[in-house]
Formats: sequence, structure tokens, C-alpha cells
Amino acid sequence: MADNLPKDTNTSSDEIDLGQLFELIRKGLNKIFISFLKVFLYFKMNILILIALAVIGVGIGYGLSQISEVTKKTEVIVKPNFESKDYLYGIVSELQSKIKGKDSIFYHSLGININEIKGFKIEILPVQESNVKSDLEQSLKYLEYLGNLKDDNSIKEVIKNEVLASSYVNHKISFYYKDQELGQDAAKKIMAFINDNDYFKSLRDIYLQNSQSRIKENEALIQQIDVLIENYSKALGNKSHVTEKSDGTVLLGGEEGLNIPQLLNLKNNLIESIASNKLLKREYKETIKILNFGGPQLIKKEFFKEKLTLIPAMLIGLFFVWSALKFLNKRTKELL
Repeated sequence: MADNLPKDTNTSSDEIDLGQLFELIRKGLNKIFISFLKVFLYFKMNILILIALAVIGVGIGYGLSQISEVTKKTEVIVKPNFESKDYLYGIVSELQSKIKGKDSIFYHSLGININEIKGFKIEILPVQESNVKSDLEQSLKYLEYLGNLKDDNSIKEVIKNEVLASSYVNHKISFYYKDQELGQDAAKKIMAFINDNDYFKSLRDIYLQNSQSRIKENEALIQQIDVLIENYSKALGNKSHVTEKSDGTVLLGGEEGLNIPQLLNLKNNLIESIASNKLLKREYKETIKILNFGGPQLIKKEFFKEKLTLIPAMLIGLFFVWSALKFLNKRTKELL
């Protein structure tokens, strides 16, 4: 019996420990349930206030969402010629800085009263086409492989800039304004000013002169070829001994032959060159080629973008903060 006494004592101790554990769990669940009831009672007591705040917040949010800034814009799609992209971005940036600085003297020289055009602003962005974007991604991937071969960052940066520069051909200049008539007129005058650059105008004149010279020279050569073929054809009719070689060369007796296919091929090439130079003359009439000069467009900028959600959440959040401060103040008074 003496041997069995310690075993009974351990069993009793284990039973007491388990009982205490279950009691602690019961008390913990009790506290959680009481806390849940307090939260439930808090929302029950304040449900009308919370609903009222939500309704008021939705009303305020809807009202603010209807407040908008009505303005207009004109978009001009352009293509820089003679490697004038840097000039284009630089002059647009300069024009915008003069607007911010209210340089009325400069704009008066362009025939624009900048003080009368409310909300006037100029922006420029590249026109991103899907195929251009795909080509750009492929080029930049190639640069990554190239970077593994070279450690010279300056070389890689130069190559990257060249790829980016050649990736976007067309660009969009946007003019923002309030008054439609004044804004559209100012956009036209500014585009005329951008194209009125002495350096690029002289460069344009050289390109046009070169194209015109090539057209005249090619037309003269075509006339000579036509005369040559015509005279040779007449000579063929007067000769009895005419032979033709395998390469298309026609021989008149013992005289030197004329390669008719080669002359016709040369003539076709000259005609294609004339067509290309005529297109170049049309393309190079302006430093900044205007592809499309859009009309005024109405745009609407919302004053309050979040609309119906943010204001109700803010009001309800402020109410919770106020309730928490009120509770803490009450508890502080009880402790004191």
C-alpha cells in the first residue's frame, strides 16, 4: 500500500492540472464571447449614426464627382524631318516654360495674347504603335545580351539611346485651352513658329534642290534612252543583216551592238528614282511634317476621382476614432 500511494498522488495532481486548463479555456472563451457581445452592442447602439454617416458620405462623394474641369484640346500628329526630333522636344519644352513664366512679350511676337487663353498648355509624347513597341522590346533584349559581352556602360548607353531615338517615328503635340477659337488659333501659330527655324529651313532647301536636280537629270537620261532606242529601231528597219546575241544585244552587221534589255532596265530604275524624289519633295516641305492637325476636342477632368467610396469611409473612420477616444477618456477618469 505504501508503494501505491505516490501513484495516486500523481493521478490526483494530473486531474487538478487538467481541470485548471479547462477552466482557463472556459474563461478565455467567455472573454471572447463577452468581447463579441460588446462589439455587437456597440454597433447596435450606433447603427443609425453609421448609416447616416454612410448616406451623407455617399451624397458628398456623388456631389464632388460631378464637379469637373471642362477644357478642350487640339492634337497634332507630326513627323520630324532632318533629324530634328531633339529640336522638336526642346522647343516644345521651351514654349511650355514660357507659358508658366507668363512671357507675354514672346507670345505677343507670335500674335498670341497668352493672358486671354485660360488654361493654355502644351505637351508632346511619342506615338506608340504596337509593331513599334514589339520592335523596341526586341532591340532592348538584344542590348541585354550585348551588355553581357561589354563592360563599358557608356557604349551601351549610346547604343540604347540610338535604339530609342529610332523606335518612334511620329509624335503627338497636344494643346490644352478653355476658349476654342483662341486656343485653335494659337495652336496653328505655334506650329508655324516651330517650323520657322533658319537652320532647318536652309537644310530643307538643300534637300529640295538636290531632289529637283535628280529629277531633271533622270528625266534627261530617260529622253536620251528613248531617242537612242527609237533611232536604233529605225536603223534596224534599214539593215538586212541583223543578229541577236543571247544576252539581248542586237547587232547590225559588223557594227557595235546595243543591249536593249539593259537600257529598258536602266529606264525603269530612273523612273523609280524620279517617283522617290517627288515623294521626298513632298515629305520635306516642312521641318516638322504635320501628318494630322486635329480639331478641338472636349475633355472632362474630374475634380474628385474616387467618387462614392472615399468620403463615406473617411466619415465612418473618423466616427470610430472619436468613439475610441471617448472610451479611453472614460477609462482614464475611472482609474483616477
